Amino acid sequence: MNKKILGPILIFAIVAIVAVAIKFISPIVFKKKQISTSRAQDTELIKWAGDSYLGYWFLKSPDMRIYAPRNGIELSFHDDGGAYAERLEKFNDGEYDFIVLPVAEYLKHGFRHKYPGVIVASISESKGADAMVAFADVLPTGRINDLNNPALRFVYTSESPSSFLIDLTIADFDFDRLQADNSWRSEVGSSEEAYERAKKAQKDRSIGDVFVMWEPEVSRAVDKLGMKVIWGSDKFAGYIIDVFVFHRDFVQRKPAILQKFLNTYFMVLDRYATDKERMIKEMSRTADLNEDVVETMLKKIDWYDLQENCALQFGIQISGVSAPDMGIVKTIVACSDVMIRSNQEPKQGDFTADSLRDPYLIVNDSFLSQLASSSVRAVGAGAISTVVDFEPLDDAGWANLREIGTMRIEPITFQQGTNRLDDQGKDVVDRVAQMLVTNYPNYRVIVGGHTGPGDEEANKKLSTERAQVVAQRLIAVHGIDPDRLRPNGYGATRQPQRKPDESTRLWRLRMSRVEFVLLAGSTL
Repeated sequence: MNKKILGPILIFAIVAIVAVAIKFISPIVFKKKQISTSRAQDTELIKWAGDSYLGYWFLKSPDMRIYAPRNGIELSFHDDGGAYAERLEKFNDGEYDFIVLPVAEYLKHGFRHKYPGVIVASISESKGADAMVAFADVLPTGRINDLNNPALRFVYTSESPSSFLIDLTIADFDFDRLQADNSWRSEVGSSEEAYERAKKAQKDRSIGDVFVMWEPEVSRAVDKLGMKVIWGSDKFAGYIIDVFVFHRDFVQRKPAILQKFLNTYFMVLDRYATDKERMIKEMSRTADLNEDVVETMLKKIDWYDLQENCALQFGIQISGVSAPDMGIVKTIVACSDVMIRSNQEPKQGDFTADSLRDPYLIVNDSFLSQLASSSVRAVGAGAISTVVDFEPLDDAGWANLREIGTMRIEPITFQQGTNRLDDQGKDVVDRVAQMLVTNYPNYRVIVGGHTGPGDEEANKKLSTERAQVVAQRLIAVHGIDPDRLRPNGYGATRQPQRKPDESTRLWRLRMSRVEFVLLAGSTL
Protein backbone atom coordinates (compact mmCIF):
# COMPACT_ATOMS: atom_id res chain seq x y z
CA MET A 1 0.00 0.00 0.00
CA ASN A 2 1.25 3.54 -0.76
CA LYS A 3 2.97 5.03 2.33
CA LYS A 4 1.24 8.35 1.69
CA ILE A 5 -2.12 6.61 2.12
CA LEU A 6 -1.05 4.27 4.93
CA GLY A 7 0.09 7.09 7.21
CA PRO A 8 -3.22 8.99 7.36
CA ILE A 9 -5.06 5.68 7.85
CA LEU A 10 -2.90 4.78 10.84
CA ILE A 11 -3.32 8.24 12.32
CA PHE A 12 -7.10 8.02 11.87
CA ALA A 13 -7.15 4.58 13.48
CA ILE A 14 -5.14 5.78 16.46
CA VAL A 15 -7.41 8.80 16.91
CA ALA A 16 -10.48 6.57 16.71
CA ILE A 17 -9.06 4.18 19.32
CA VAL A 18 -8.21 7.07 21.62
CA ALA A 19 -11.70 8.53 21.18
CA VAL A 20 -13.33 5.21 21.99
CA ALA A 21 -11.06 4.78 24.99
CA ILE A 22 -11.95 8.24 26.25
CA LYS A 23 -15.65 7.56 25.75
CA PHE A 24 -15.69 4.27 27.65
CA ILE A 25 -12.78 4.56 30.03
CA SER A 26 -13.28 8.16 31.15
CA PRO A 27 -16.64 7.46 32.85
CA ILE A 28 -15.05 4.52 34.66
CA VAL A 29 -12.12 6.64 35.79
CA PHE A 30 -14.47 9.44 36.79
CA LYS A 31 -16.67 7.04 38.76
CA LYS A 32 -13.61 5.62 40.50
CA LYS A 33 -12.60 9.16 41.43
CA GLN A 34 -16.09 9.88 42.75
CA ILE A 35 -16.04 6.71 44.85
CA SER A 36 -12.54 7.33 46.20
CA THR A 37 -13.50 10.82 47.35
CA SER A 38 -16.88 9.96 48.92
CA ARG A 39 -18.68 7.35 51.03
CA ALA A 40 -19.90 5.59 47.89
CA GLN A 41 -18.61 2.17 46.89
CA ASP A 42 -18.55 -0.02 43.80
CA THR A 43 -21.96 -1.53 43.20
CA GLU A 44 -23.12 -4.67 41.44
CA LEU A 45 -26.01 -4.13 39.02
CA ILE A 46 -28.93 -6.52 39.51
CA LYS A 47 -31.65 -6.41 36.87
CA TRP A 48 -35.12 -7.54 37.85
CA ALA A 49 -38.67 -7.54 36.50
CA GLY A 50 -42.13 -7.47 38.03
CA ASP A 51 -45.19 -5.24 38.02
CA SER A 52 -46.97 -2.67 40.19
CA TYR A 53 -48.46 -5.16 42.67
CA LEU A 54 -48.14 -3.67 46.16
CA GLY A 55 -46.55 -6.87 47.44
CA TYR A 56 -43.33 -5.87 45.64
CA TRP A 57 -43.26 -2.36 47.08
CA PHE A 58 -40.34 -2.92 49.49
CA LEU A 59 -38.05 -3.60 46.53
CA LYS A 60 -38.77 -0.09 45.23
CA SER A 61 -39.11 1.64 48.60
CA PRO A 62 -37.10 4.68 49.70
CA ASP A 63 -35.21 2.57 52.26
CA MET A 64 -34.21 0.06 49.59
CA ARG A 65 -32.89 2.91 47.44
CA ILE A 66 -30.84 4.04 50.46
CA TYR A 67 -29.45 0.73 51.71
CA ALA A 68 -28.96 -1.22 48.48
CA PRO A 69 -26.06 0.98 47.19
CA ARG A 70 -24.70 1.17 50.72
CA ASN A 71 -24.41 -2.63 50.60
CA GLY A 72 -22.85 -2.62 47.13
CA ILE A 73 -26.03 -3.28 45.11
CA GLU A 74 -27.69 -1.33 42.32
CA LEU A 75 -31.21 -2.44 41.34
CA SER A 76 -32.61 -1.90 37.84
CA PHE A 77 -36.37 -2.55 37.64
CA HIS A 78 -38.52 -3.29 34.57
CA ASP A 79 -42.31 -3.09 34.96
CA ASP A 80 -43.97 -5.34 32.36
CA GLY A 81 -47.49 -4.78 33.70
CA GLY A 82 -48.04 -8.46 34.51
CA ALA A 83 -46.96 -10.00 31.18
CA TYR A 84 -45.79 -13.26 32.75
CA ALA A 85 -45.04 -15.13 29.52
CA GLU A 86 -42.87 -12.27 28.30
CA ARG A 87 -41.23 -11.97 31.72
CA LEU A 88 -40.21 -15.63 31.67
CA GLU A 89 -38.97 -15.46 28.09
CA LYS A 90 -36.71 -12.50 28.81
CA PHE A 91 -35.61 -14.05 32.09
CA ASN A 92 -34.66 -17.23 30.25
CA ASP A 93 -32.66 -15.16 27.75
CA GLY A 94 -30.68 -13.57 30.59
CA GLU A 95 -32.17 -10.07 30.40
CA TYR A 96 -33.08 -10.21 34.12
CA ASP A 97 -31.11 -11.58 37.05
CA PHE A 98 -34.27 -12.24 39.03
CA ILE A 99 -38.02 -11.95 38.66
CA VAL A 100 -40.89 -11.73 41.14
CA LEU A 101 -44.18 -13.51 40.51
CA PRO A 102 -46.70 -15.97 42.02
CA VAL A 103 -45.63 -19.61 42.26
CA ALA A 104 -48.43 -20.73 39.96
CA GLU A 105 -47.30 -18.35 37.20
CA TYR A 106 -43.73 -19.63 37.44
CA LEU A 107 -45.02 -23.19 37.13
CA LYS A 108 -47.25 -22.29 34.21
CA HIS A 109 -44.69 -20.34 32.16
CA GLY A 110 -41.37 -21.54 33.56
CA PHE A 111 -41.63 -25.14 32.43
CA ARG A 112 -41.67 -24.02 28.79
CA HIS A 113 -38.10 -22.83 29.39
CA LYS A 114 -37.09 -25.80 31.61
CA TYR A 115 -37.22 -23.59 34.72
CA PRO A 116 -34.26 -21.23 34.26
CA GLY A 117 -34.33 -20.02 37.88
CA VAL A 118 -34.74 -21.17 41.47
CA ILE A 119 -36.96 -19.85 44.27
CA VAL A 120 -34.68 -18.45 46.98
CA ALA A 121 -37.28 -16.77 49.24
CA SER A 122 -41.00 -16.10 49.54
CA ILE A 123 -42.20 -12.49 49.35
CA SER A 124 -45.81 -12.49 50.46
CA GLU A 125 -49.14 -14.29 50.39
CA SER A 126 -52.34 -12.80 49.06
CA LYS A 127 -54.92 -12.68 51.87
CA GLY A 128 -57.77 -11.08 49.96
CA ALA A 129 -55.77 -9.01 47.49
CA ASP A 130 -57.19 -11.26 44.75
CA ALA A 131 -60.96 -11.72 44.75
CA MET A 132 -64.19 -12.38 42.90
CA VAL A 133 -66.65 -9.52 43.31
CA ALA A 134 -70.29 -9.34 42.26
CA PHE A 135 -73.52 -7.49 42.93
CA ALA A 136 -75.48 -8.77 45.91
CA ASP A 137 -78.05 -10.79 43.93
CA VAL A 138 -75.49 -13.00 42.17
CA LEU A 139 -74.75 -15.28 45.15
CA PRO A 140 -77.56 -14.79 47.68
CA THR A 141 -76.86 -18.09 49.49
CA GLY A 142 -73.16 -17.31 50.00
CA ARG A 143 -72.42 -20.91 48.99
CA ILE A 144 -69.48 -21.05 46.60
CA ASN A 145 -70.80 -24.14 44.77
CA ASP A 146 -73.66 -22.02 43.39
CA LEU A 147 -71.12 -20.40 41.05
CA ASN A 148 -71.02 -23.68 39.12
CA ASN A 149 -73.34 -22.21 36.52
CA PRO A 150 -72.31 -21.49 32.91
CA ALA A 151 -75.14 -18.94 32.67
CA LEU A 152 -73.02 -16.61 34.82
CA ARG A 153 -70.45 -14.51 32.95
CA PHE A 154 -66.99 -14.33 34.58
CA VAL A 155 -64.84 -11.33 33.63
CA TYR A 156 -61.16 -11.82 34.47
CA THR A 157 -57.59 -11.19 33.33
CA SER A 158 -56.18 -14.10 31.34
CA GLU A 159 -52.84 -15.68 32.33
CA SER A 160 -52.86 -14.03 35.76
CA PRO A 161 -53.57 -14.68 39.45
CA SER A 162 -57.22 -13.97 38.57
CA SER A 163 -57.34 -16.90 36.16
CA PHE A 164 -55.59 -19.09 38.74
CA LEU A 165 -58.15 -18.08 41.38
CA ILE A 166 -60.86 -19.35 39.05
CA ASP A 167 -58.92 -22.54 38.27
CA LEU A 168 -58.36 -23.48 41.92
CA THR A 169 -62.02 -22.80 42.78
CA ILE A 170 -63.14 -25.04 39.91
CA ALA A 171 -60.70 -27.75 40.98
CA ASP A 172 -61.28 -27.69 44.76
CA PHE A 173 -65.08 -27.41 44.64
CA ASP A 174 -65.86 -29.59 41.61
CA PHE A 175 -67.31 -27.01 39.24
CA ASP A 176 -67.98 -29.71 36.65
CA ARG A 177 -70.31 -27.54 34.58
CA LEU A 178 -67.74 -24.76 34.23
CA GLN A 179 -65.07 -27.30 33.33
CA ALA A 180 -67.20 -28.69 30.53
CA ASP A 181 -68.34 -25.34 29.07
CA ASN A 182 -66.25 -22.24 28.30
CA SER A 183 -69.17 -19.97 27.40
CA TRP A 184 -68.92 -18.27 30.82
CA ARG A 185 -65.42 -16.94 30.16
CA SER A 186 -64.87 -13.28 29.30
CA GLU A 187 -61.16 -12.44 29.27
CA VAL A 188 -59.76 -8.92 29.58
CA GLY A 189 -56.24 -7.52 29.64
CA SER A 190 -55.92 -6.25 33.21
CA SER A 191 -57.55 -5.82 36.60
CA GLU A 192 -58.27 -2.19 35.69
CA GLU A 193 -60.18 -3.34 32.61
CA ALA A 194 -62.19 -5.82 34.71
CA TYR A 195 -63.11 -2.93 37.01
CA GLU A 196 -64.24 -0.78 34.07
CA ARG A 197 -66.44 -3.64 32.86
CA ALA A 198 -67.95 -3.86 36.35
CA LYS A 199 -68.80 -0.14 36.23
CA LYS A 200 -70.68 -0.65 32.96
CA ALA A 201 -72.44 -3.71 34.40
CA GLN A 202 -74.24 -1.43 36.85
CA LYS A 203 -76.50 -0.47 33.96
CA ASP A 204 -76.03 -3.42 31.63
CA ARG A 205 -75.86 -6.75 33.48
CA SER A 206 -75.24 -8.63 30.23
CA ILE A 207 -71.62 -7.42 30.43
CA GLY A 208 -70.84 -9.76 33.31
CA ASP A 209 -71.90 -11.24 36.63
CA VAL A 210 -68.67 -12.14 38.44
CA PHE A 211 -65.61 -9.89 38.14
CA VAL A 212 -62.22 -11.21 39.21
CA MET A 213 -59.71 -8.50 40.19
CA TRP A 214 -56.79 -7.68 42.42
CA GLU A 215 -56.06 -4.67 44.58
CA PRO A 216 -56.69 -1.76 44.45
CA GLU A 217 -59.58 -2.55 42.07
CA VAL A 218 -61.19 -4.94 44.58
CA SER A 219 -61.50 -2.16 47.18
CA ARG A 220 -62.70 0.29 44.55
CA ALA A 221 -65.42 -2.11 43.39
CA VAL A 222 -66.66 -2.53 46.97
CA ASP A 223 -66.42 1.15 47.97
CA LYS A 224 -67.51 2.86 44.77
CA LEU A 225 -69.75 0.33 43.03
CA GLY A 226 -71.39 -1.29 46.06
CA MET A 227 -70.25 -4.77 45.02
CA LYS A 228 -69.50 -7.62 47.43
CA VAL A 229 -66.52 -9.93 47.67
CA ILE A 230 -67.98 -13.41 47.17
CA TRP A 231 -64.74 -15.41 47.14
CA GLY A 232 -61.11 -14.48 47.44
CA SER A 233 -57.61 -15.36 48.52
CA ASP A 234 -58.51 -14.67 52.16
CA LYS A 235 -60.70 -17.79 52.09
CA PHE A 236 -57.81 -20.24 51.67
CA ALA A 237 -54.07 -20.47 52.27
CA GLY A 238 -50.90 -21.70 50.61
CA TYR A 239 -51.88 -21.04 46.99
CA ILE A 240 -51.22 -17.44 45.88
CA ILE A 241 -47.69 -16.84 47.15
CA ASP A 242 -45.23 -14.52 45.40
CA VAL A 243 -41.56 -15.44 45.33
CA PHE A 244 -38.06 -14.33 44.33
CA VAL A 245 -36.80 -16.42 41.41
CA PHE A 246 -33.09 -15.93 40.66
CA HIS A 247 -31.51 -17.08 37.41
CA ARG A 248 -29.43 -20.23 37.84
CA ASP A 249 -26.43 -18.56 36.17
CA PHE A 250 -26.56 -15.70 38.69
CA VAL A 251 -26.81 -18.16 41.58
CA GLN A 252 -23.68 -19.95 40.38
CA ARG A 253 -21.61 -16.90 39.39
CA LYS A 254 -22.56 -14.38 42.07
CA PRO A 255 -23.72 -16.12 45.24
CA ALA A 256 -22.19 -13.42 47.47
CA ILE A 257 -24.15 -10.69 45.67
CA LEU A 258 -27.37 -12.68 46.02
CA GLN A 259 -26.65 -13.06 49.73
CA LYS A 260 -26.12 -9.29 50.04
CA PHE A 261 -29.39 -8.64 48.23
CA LEU A 262 -31.46 -10.87 50.52
CA ASN A 263 -29.76 -9.45 53.60
CA THR A 264 -30.62 -5.91 52.43
CA TYR A 265 -34.19 -6.83 51.55
CA PHE A 266 -34.99 -8.41 54.93
CA MET A 267 -33.30 -5.53 56.75
CA VAL A 268 -35.52 -3.06 54.86
CA LEU A 269 -38.58 -5.20 55.65
CA ASP A 270 -37.71 -5.15 59.35
CA ARG A 271 -37.17 -1.37 59.36
CA TYR A 272 -40.62 -0.70 57.95
CA ALA A 273 -42.23 -3.31 60.22
CA THR A 274 -41.13 -1.24 63.23
CA ASP A 275 -42.48 2.00 61.79
CA LYS A 276 -45.78 1.24 60.04
CA GLU A 277 -46.93 4.85 60.09
CA ARG A 278 -43.94 5.88 57.99
CA MET A 279 -44.42 2.83 55.77
CA ILE A 280 -48.04 3.76 55.00
CA LYS A 281 -47.10 7.35 54.21
CA GLU A 282 -44.29 6.30 51.88
CA MET A 283 -46.40 3.59 50.23
CA SER A 284 -49.14 6.12 49.66
CA ARG A 285 -46.74 8.61 48.08
CA THR A 286 -44.65 6.27 45.93
CA ALA A 287 -47.52 3.99 44.85
CA ASP A 288 -49.80 7.00 44.19
CA LEU A 289 -52.58 5.67 46.44
CA ASN A 290 -54.57 7.28 49.25
CA GLU A 291 -53.42 6.34 52.74
CA ASP A 292 -56.78 4.79 53.62
CA VAL A 293 -56.57 2.60 50.50
CA VAL A 294 -53.06 1.53 51.49
CA GLU A 295 -54.23 0.65 55.03
CA THR A 296 -57.04 -1.48 53.59
CA MET A 297 -54.68 -3.25 51.21
CA LEU A 298 -52.10 -3.95 53.91
CA LYS A 299 -54.61 -6.23 55.61
CA LYS A 300 -54.83 -8.27 52.41
CA ILE A 301 -51.12 -8.97 51.91
CA ASP A 302 -49.08 -11.05 54.36
CA TRP A 303 -45.35 -10.40 53.89
CA TYR A 304 -42.83 -13.04 54.98
CA ASP A 305 -39.85 -11.79 56.98
CA LEU A 306 -36.65 -13.80 57.41
CA GLN A 307 -37.95 -15.73 60.40
CA GLU A 308 -41.19 -16.71 58.66
CA ASN A 309 -39.33 -17.64 55.47
CA CYS A 310 -37.10 -20.00 57.43
CA ALA A 311 -39.69 -21.57 59.72
CA LEU A 312 -42.83 -21.58 57.59
CA GLN A 313 -41.66 -21.64 54.00
CA PHE A 314 -38.30 -23.39 53.70
CA GLY A 315 -38.21 -25.79 56.65
CA ILE A 316 -35.05 -24.31 58.18
CA GLN A 317 -34.65 -25.16 61.85
CA ILE A 318 -34.50 -22.04 64.03
CA SER A 319 -34.70 -21.50 67.76
CA GLY A 320 -38.17 -21.35 69.25
CA VAL A 321 -39.75 -23.41 66.45
CA SER A 322 -39.81 -27.15 66.98
CA ALA A 323 -41.37 -28.16 63.67
CA PRO A 324 -40.33 -26.02 60.70
CA ASP A 325 -42.62 -26.32 57.69
CA MET A 326 -41.78 -26.67 53.97
CA GLY A 327 -44.64 -24.37 52.99
CA ILE A 328 -43.12 -23.37 49.65
CA VAL A 329 -42.89 -27.01 48.51
CA LYS A 330 -46.50 -27.58 49.61
CA THR A 331 -47.50 -24.54 47.55
CA ILE A 332 -45.68 -25.88 44.49
CA VAL A 333 -47.41 -29.23 44.85
CA ALA A 334 -50.84 -27.67 45.54
CA CYS A 335 -50.62 -25.28 42.59
CA SER A 336 -49.42 -28.10 40.32
CA ASP A 337 -52.38 -30.20 41.38
CA VAL A 338 -54.84 -27.36 40.67
CA MET A 339 -53.41 -26.77 37.21
CA ILE A 340 -53.54 -30.46 36.35
CA ARG A 341 -57.10 -30.96 37.65
CA SER A 342 -58.41 -27.82 35.92
CA ASN A 343 -57.16 -29.02 32.52
CA GLN A 344 -59.43 -31.87 31.52
CA GLU A 345 -57.99 -31.92 27.99
CA PRO A 346 -54.41 -30.56 28.15
CA LYS A 347 -53.13 -29.06 24.92
CA GLN A 348 -49.53 -28.89 23.78
CA GLY A 349 -47.74 -26.32 25.93
CA ASP A 350 -50.07 -26.79 28.93
CA PHE A 351 -48.73 -27.73 32.36
CA THR A 352 -49.10 -31.48 32.97
CA ALA A 353 -48.12 -34.02 35.62
CA ASP A 354 -44.79 -34.53 33.83
CA SER A 355 -43.88 -30.82 33.79
CA LEU A 356 -42.27 -30.86 37.26
CA ARG A 357 -41.96 -34.22 39.00
CA ASP A 358 -39.60 -32.96 41.73
CA PRO A 359 -40.57 -29.60 43.35
CA TYR A 360 -37.13 -29.33 44.98
CA LEU A 361 -35.58 -28.76 41.52
CA ILE A 362 -36.82 -25.16 41.60
CA VAL A 363 -36.02 -24.39 45.27
CA ASN A 364 -32.74 -23.26 46.85
CA ASP A 365 -32.74 -22.69 50.62
CA SER A 366 -28.97 -22.29 51.10
CA PHE A 367 -29.06 -18.48 51.11
CA LEU A 368 -31.79 -18.31 53.76
CA SER A 369 -29.91 -20.87 55.85
CA GLN A 370 -26.82 -18.68 55.74
CA LEU A 371 -28.82 -15.59 56.69
CA ALA A 372 -30.51 -17.39 59.56
CA SER A 373 -27.20 -18.50 61.04
CA SER A 374 -25.49 -15.12 60.68
CA SER A 375 -28.37 -12.72 61.32
CA VAL A 376 -27.68 -9.99 63.86
CA ARG A 377 -31.29 -10.19 64.98
CA ALA A 378 -32.18 -13.29 66.97
CA VAL A 379 -34.00 -15.20 64.28
CA GLY A 380 -36.64 -17.37 65.88
CA ALA A 381 -36.79 -15.42 69.10
CA GLY A 382 -40.54 -15.83 69.10
CA ALA A 383 -42.31 -19.06 68.29
CA ILE A 384 -44.35 -19.17 65.11
CA SER A 385 -47.62 -21.01 64.97
CA THR A 386 -50.14 -21.28 62.14
CA VAL A 387 -52.39 -23.74 63.97
CA VAL A 388 -55.92 -22.52 64.72
CA ASP A 389 -57.23 -23.53 68.14
CA PHE A 390 -60.86 -24.56 67.64
CA GLU A 391 -63.08 -24.34 70.71
CA PRO A 392 -65.68 -27.08 71.30
CA LEU A 393 -69.18 -26.32 69.96
CA ASP A 394 -72.54 -27.72 70.98
CA ASP A 395 -75.29 -28.58 68.48
CA ALA A 396 -76.57 -25.00 68.47
CA GLY A 397 -73.07 -23.69 67.83
CA TRP A 398 -72.61 -25.94 64.82
CA ALA A 399 -76.08 -24.99 63.52
CA ASN A 400 -75.13 -21.29 63.62
CA LEU A 401 -72.07 -21.72 61.40
CA ARG A 402 -72.25 -20.53 57.80
CA GLU A 403 -71.78 -23.08 55.02
CA ILE A 404 -69.02 -22.05 52.60
CA GLY A 405 -69.11 -24.94 50.17
CA THR A 406 -68.62 -28.63 49.55
CA MET A 407 -65.13 -29.66 48.52
CA ARG A 408 -64.38 -31.71 45.45
CA ILE A 409 -63.10 -35.09 46.61
CA GLU A 410 -62.31 -38.30 44.77
CA PRO A 411 -64.48 -41.25 45.87
CA ILE A 412 -63.42 -42.57 49.29
CA THR A 413 -63.57 -46.33 49.02
CA PHE A 414 -64.16 -48.85 51.79
CA GLN A 415 -63.71 -52.59 52.06
CA GLN A 416 -66.85 -54.09 50.56
CA GLY A 417 -69.83 -54.10 52.93
CA THR A 418 -67.82 -52.65 55.84
CA ASN A 419 -66.91 -49.32 57.39
CA ARG A 420 -63.17 -49.99 57.06
CA LEU A 421 -61.19 -47.90 54.59
CA ASP A 422 -59.31 -49.78 51.90
CA ASP A 423 -55.83 -48.65 50.78
CA GLN A 424 -57.18 -46.37 48.06
CA GLY A 425 -59.63 -44.82 50.50
CA LYS A 426 -56.82 -44.12 52.97
CA ASP A 427 -54.81 -42.35 50.26
CA VAL A 428 -57.76 -40.10 49.40
CA VAL A 429 -58.37 -39.20 53.06
CA ASP A 430 -54.67 -38.39 53.42
CA ARG A 431 -54.87 -35.96 50.47
CA VAL A 432 -57.97 -34.37 52.00
CA ALA A 433 -56.05 -33.91 55.24
CA GLN A 434 -53.26 -32.12 53.38
CA MET A 435 -55.74 -29.66 51.88
CA LEU A 436 -57.53 -29.07 55.20
CA VAL A 437 -54.25 -28.40 57.01
CA THR A 438 -52.40 -26.43 54.32
CA ASN A 439 -54.98 -24.75 52.10
CA TYR A 440 -58.17 -24.43 54.17
CA PRO A 441 -56.91 -24.30 57.78
CA ASN A 442 -59.49 -21.87 59.20
CA TYR A 443 -62.70 -23.78 58.51
CA ARG A 444 -64.63 -26.28 60.55
CA VAL A 445 -65.69 -29.34 58.58
CA ILE A 446 -68.77 -31.54 58.47
CA VAL A 447 -67.68 -35.02 57.39
CA GLY A 448 -70.86 -36.28 55.78
CA GLY A 449 -71.46 -39.96 55.08
CA HIS A 450 -74.00 -40.91 52.38
CA THR A 451 -75.32 -44.15 50.89
CA GLY A 452 -77.46 -45.28 48.00
CA PRO A 453 -81.12 -46.35 48.41
CA GLY A 454 -81.96 -49.23 50.72
CA ASP A 455 -82.95 -49.96 54.27
CA GLU A 456 -83.24 -46.56 55.95
CA GLU A 457 -82.01 -47.61 59.40
CA ALA A 458 -79.10 -49.69 58.06
CA ASN A 459 -78.06 -46.89 55.68
CA LYS A 460 -78.12 -44.33 58.47
CA LYS A 461 -75.93 -46.57 60.62
CA LEU A 462 -73.43 -47.39 57.84
CA SER A 463 -73.10 -43.77 56.66
CA THR A 464 -72.53 -42.55 60.23
CA GLU A 465 -69.88 -45.19 60.88
CA ARG A 466 -68.05 -44.36 57.65
CA ALA A 467 -68.08 -40.63 58.44
CA GLN A 468 -66.69 -41.41 61.90
CA VAL A 469 -63.95 -43.65 60.47
CA VAL A 470 -62.82 -40.91 58.09
CA ALA A 471 -62.88 -38.27 60.85
CA GLN A 472 -60.91 -40.57 63.14
CA ARG A 473 -58.16 -41.01 60.53
CA LEU A 474 -57.94 -37.23 60.09
CA ILE A 475 -57.50 -36.89 63.86
CA ALA A 476 -55.25 -39.88 64.62
CA VAL A 477 -52.96 -39.82 61.57
CA HIS A 478 -52.87 -36.12 60.71
CA GLY A 479 -53.41 -34.44 64.05
CA ILE A 480 -56.47 -32.45 63.00
CA ASP A 481 -58.26 -30.88 65.97
CA PRO A 482 -61.28 -33.09 66.81
CA ASP A 483 -63.24 -29.95 67.75
CA ARG A 484 -62.88 -28.89 64.13
CA LEU A 485 -64.71 -31.96 62.76
CA ARG A 486 -68.32 -33.12 62.97
CA PRO A 487 -69.03 -36.55 61.44
CA ASN A 488 -72.66 -36.95 60.33
CA GLY A 489 -74.47 -39.84 58.64
CA TYR A 490 -77.28 -39.02 56.25
CA GLY A 491 -78.06 -42.42 54.72
CA ALA A 492 -79.73 -41.93 51.33
CA THR A 493 -81.59 -38.72 52.25
CA ARG A 494 -79.26 -36.34 50.37
CA GLN A 495 -78.64 -37.57 46.88
CA PRO A 496 -75.96 -35.81 44.79
CA GLN A 497 -77.06 -33.43 42.06
CA ARG A 498 -77.20 -35.26 38.77
CA LYS A 499 -74.72 -33.94 36.22
CA PRO A 500 -75.79 -33.04 32.66
CA ASP A 501 -75.82 -36.14 30.40
CA GLU A 502 -74.85 -38.40 33.34
CA SER A 503 -76.20 -41.94 33.07
CA THR A 504 -78.41 -43.34 35.81
CA ARG A 505 -75.79 -45.99 36.57
CA LEU A 506 -72.97 -43.46 37.13
CA TRP A 507 -75.28 -41.22 39.17
CA ARG A 508 -76.21 -44.11 41.49
CA LEU A 509 -72.55 -45.04 41.90
CA ARG A 510 -71.91 -41.53 43.22
CA MET A 511 -74.66 -41.79 45.84
CA SER A 512 -72.45 -43.74 48.26
CA ARG A 513 -69.86 -41.15 49.24
CA VAL A 514 -68.20 -39.10 51.98
CA GLU A 515 -68.36 -35.31 51.57
CA PHE A 516 -66.47 -32.49 53.29
CA VAL A 517 -68.48 -29.32 53.86
CA LEU A 518 -66.52 -26.23 54.92
CA LEU A 519 -68.13 -24.02 57.58
CA ALA A 520 -67.23 -20.57 58.87
CA GLY A 521 -68.49 -18.39 61.66
CA SER A 522 -67.57 -15.92 64.35
CA THR A 523 -66.02 -18.74 66.36
CA LEU A 524 -63.09 -19.09 63.94
